[in-house]
Amino acid sequence: MQALRKGNESVGEPPRPAVAIRVLYAFAIQRSTDQLIEAAAKFHFYDAVNVLATAALWRSIGDAADLACRQSEIDGAASLGVAGQGERQQPEPEIAEYRPSALSKGIVHDVARQRTALDVARFVRELRGRGKQDLVDATLNTFSEKRTLLDTALLYLGLRDEGCAEAAVDLLGRAVQRINTSGARQSDTTTPAGLNDLVTALRMLSPVEPVLENWIDTRLGDTDLVGPTRDTVAKLISGSEHSPDSLIEHVGRRLQYHNVAAVCRELAESDPERCEAVQNQAAAREELHELAEIISRWQKFETVARTRVDLYAKVVARGVACAAGPRSPAEIDTLVKELKNIDADPECWRLLWIAAAEHIDGRAGGELVRLQTKIERSRDLYRVARTVARRLTVGLLSRSVDPGVFADYVTAQQVQGNRGRIAADVACKELSDPSDPELAGVPMGGVVAETAVRLYGNGTDRAWGREKAWDLLERCLENEQRITPADVVAITEQLRASGMDGRRRRSLYRGTVGRWADAVRRQEAVSLLRSRGFEEEVEQVVESVH
Repeated sequence: MQALRKGNESVGEPPRPAVAIRVLYAFAIQRSTDQLIEAAAKFHFYDAVNVLATAALWRSIGDAADLACRQSEIDGAASLGVAGQGERQQPEPEIAEYRPSALSKGIVHDVARQRTALDVARFVRELRGRGKQDLVDATLNTFSEKRTLLDTALLYLGLRDEGCAEAAVDLLGRAVQRINTSGARQSDTTTPAGLNDLVTALRMLSPVEPVLENWIDTRLGDTDLVGPTRDTVAKLISGSEHSPDSLIEHVGRRLQYHNVAAVCRELAESDPERCEAVQNQAAAREELHELAEIISRWQKFETVARTRVDLYAKVVARGVACAAGPRSPAEIDTLVKELKNIDADPECWRLLWIAAAEHIDGRAGGELVRLQTKIERSRDLYRVARTVARRLTVGLLSRSVDPGVFADYVTAQQVQGNRGRIAADVACKELSDPSDPELAGVPMGGVVAETAVRLYGNGTDRAWGREKAWDLLERCLENEQRITPADVVAITEQLRASGMDGRRRRSLYRGTVGRWADAVRRQEAVSLLRSRGFEEEVEQVVESVH
């Protein structure tokens, strides 16, 4: 070998290093394993590495593993200073890719870098069968560092197919660690682009099986890996270019409650939108004990505590399962008991009852009032009453809430004493003069009249319903800045068709439209009423003006 490399100028033979390489390749391919191991002890270290690695690439996987294992035993003996292992020239110390007495690592290095992923999977299986865990670790380490993420996904599936599930989990862990420490394409280092590549590859290769989810569950089962795995999950969610819906669902619906809160603690800073998506999944859980634990931990983490009100609202609405309707007062009561049983902060159930009382979708008016009875603080109740009034008004004017719900809500307040009267007044005031700026210009006369008619005949105490109906109509017709002449006509049409008291109905116009300060606007209302034949109402307006 040295003669081929150096040549012989005296006889005209030039150096032929490439020929020396071909000779080594031929030697590696044609000689038996015993001969290769014996010869490796006499070669220069680099030549020995080249010969053994080439042999491993050309042989079957079983033979390659046998070669690596047998050489590993010799390397181990040499490292302990056992005599008779042969002398060879050592590599320069500054070249650290290979180390003396580690020829087996050279075999592993080339197999991991150059054989197909499925070949490497079988190679790992053979090494494990021979008890060579150090070579397994070296194989996985080299593969995860030197191969693409697609190759990593291929090897992961191959290892599981070869019965090496533990090695497969180890491989993905190494790949993720490599991604997390290698930086990102974007300036935000919390969202490495490589994570997206890994997720995409695994989803493509196994579109049905929850590969990532199973890997996460396995890692979270190891107490030493819980913290790093939580961080990884947060990065997998926030770092993906496309929303990983299955992963978000898995975290929110299936991870243990303490892991859900911890993952969201990371997402609250890096990706609030996807943190909310996890919230929506978690809020759909039916296990009230787990929900209580999630709520309690949410209150303790400062980074997510700011979103606790949103979480409570989602829990009440059932999150992504909102189609099933909001949680009933009985469910909320049970959830509060669970919170008390785990010694949660009392603020948790205070805010939970507020969220439940403020949720109007899918609730009857009487149910809304029953929920308000759970509000202990007066200032909380007033805030809830205002919120419910605004939401009912928006729903009424957008036709997503039936006027009967509003009427039942106001009527049910009758038995709540002064608290109920305040809540009823707030509701009527809001409907007559909506505070939501987006409702400006929305026709409201017909809705107000229909609601007042329902109130007029509602409840066991008719006097209460009638009082609130007239109060609502008076507030609305007095509001000349908001009500339009067309609204006045719409109200008149419905009142005439109702069974409401005629005398009071007529006098209603005298103290409202008849006192409008804007004479032009008032005259327009009179003209519209007269054109529809509502002379009795016109007469009341004119008499009031005179």
